[in-house]
Amino acid sequence: MGTPGKSSGVLRTRTTVSPEAARHPSLRPPTKIADDPSFLGRLSTSGGAELSVEHIDDLATILAVLRAGSRRQRRAALARLRERLHDRKAIQTIAELRDVELGHELAQTRAELPGTPGRQARHEHGQWKRVAQQTEDAIRAFWDGQSSAEPIQSLPGDQRALLLMRISELPDVVVHHLTAIIEGNDGWVPLESRIGLISSLRYATDRRLVPALLSVVEAERGELVACAARVLGGIDDARVRPALAERFERSFVNEERIALASALGMHGDCRGLAEVRSSLEQDQPQLLLPALEAMENLGSSENTGLVAKFLDHAEVTTATQAARTAGRIGDGRVLDDLTERHKATSVPALRAAIEDALSSIAARMELRGEEAATIDWSEVGNKPVPHKGSRDSMPAIVIGWRDYFMGRVWLLLGRTTWAVARFESASARRMGWGVPLIGIGMAFARREQYALALPAFRRAIEVDRPRIERNPILVRAMAKSFLHRAEQVEREGRNDVARGLVGEVLRLDLRRAPGTVRFELKRKHDVLRREENDDVHSAA
Repeated sequence: MGTPGKSSGVLRTRTTVSPEAARHPSLRPPTKIADDPSFLGRLSTSGGAELSVEHIDDLATILAVLRAGSRRQRRAALARLRERLHDRKAIQTIAELRDVELGHELAQTRAELPGTPGRQARHEHGQWKRVAQQTEDAIRAFWDGQSSAEPIQSLPGDQRALLLMRISELPDVVVHHLTAIIEGNDGWVPLESRIGLISSLRYATDRRLVPALLSVVEAERGELVACAARVLGGIDDARVRPALAERFERSFVNEERIALASALGMHGDCRGLAEVRSSLEQDQPQLLLPALEAMENLGSSENTGLVAKFLDHAEVTTATQAARTAGRIGDGRVLDDLTERHKATSVPALRAAIEDALSSIAARMELRGEEAATIDWSEVGNKPVPHKGSRDSMPAIVIGWRDYFMGRVWLLLGRTTWAVARFESASARRMGWGVPLIGIGMAFARREQYALALPAFRRAIEVDRPRIERNPILVRAMAKSFLHRAEQVEREGRNDVARGLVGEVLRLDLRRAPGTVRFELKRKHDVLRREENDDVHSAA
């Protein structure tokens, strides 16, 4: 009688677990962490939910969600804010928001603003339309055999980022070309370019990309899978999570698994949390940045201490990512660590990341009903830089300004050499005066002579860095000069020089630079870093 009993037990087990679900891990329910019962934890982005961003009327709450929520929550909060463009506070927030992950939505919303921000956004949209039309014409010529140059890879990095930021507005012919490259069906683009294109789509949300990206996740290996997974994490489509889960369960490449775990976390599935945490505990150099990025989507207050220890990391990019991740986790216990690190560091990029993290944590604490953190921005903000030119004699000041204005006149007349000579004279008369140096850098940047612009910008940064970082026009020109010069030397095969240029500019506070430029600099840094690691392993 014992056997039938065992048999009946087996039968009962088989009736509670579907054989198909046991065979395919992607069909199992998502692995979740402990539910967050707070307002922010229960806040949905779906209008059908009882507690949804779409039902929030309080402007202060919307702004807090925009600072502290997940990417989907922030996107929904921006859409809600778009309905309140009659409110001055809403207009100011939209004009000042620098969230690169919401680049497309921000561009659309800013185009509806009154005044200068709206005009600038509409001008940028006009630029995008021209680039999109030129690219569409070039793609048709490419597939008709009239051109051998692949149009997307021929674009400068910031223009490619600008084009792909609004991919949902591109016609099918362009998207079909992109998917052909993603799948490797174009017969022309090498593997490195495929990886570059997919990484450029990092924040795309167009569902037309899903089949091509899923084919990469299912059939490829290594960096291709990791890049495709990062894109799929931000796309709302029912096909995505099962495919990511299935690939995660059968993948054995660490880089793939970390990226897949991060993407699954964006879809509410935290099955990869233990592996991401283990990578951080073991401090594996190659996996450190991807694991910290994954913790943005997977981390909870239990992981705060683990993330905080990387705030003191020697690599600026790693410390900056740790600050960003700590801000996304939003645990108030890390406020002291962030503040102390902010006081100790002299790296502008890290200081900027910490300031953003402090604002995000304060907003999250407010939304959770906790006592909001009180941040002394007089201590946290940038330390004032003494103006060295204040001790100059009156004749030196007068003659310096005269030389500077004469340089401006020569620029208007198109005599760049004479203008630069005047700017140099003005700078020499007043040591520590950055304005003439900025004039030289801007003159060469407008003429796309980036190799000549860099020395002037470097000198200006040395004597008056805050003036450049706080001016959107100046920081745009400076960042683009570094980016385009890095692209030039990379095409010449000098990857070490390109890596140094990108790393140098990423140490600065680029929050006021265009999101497309910041995104491309970060992407370029990741690509060059990966190539460096590959070279090291090949040599070993």
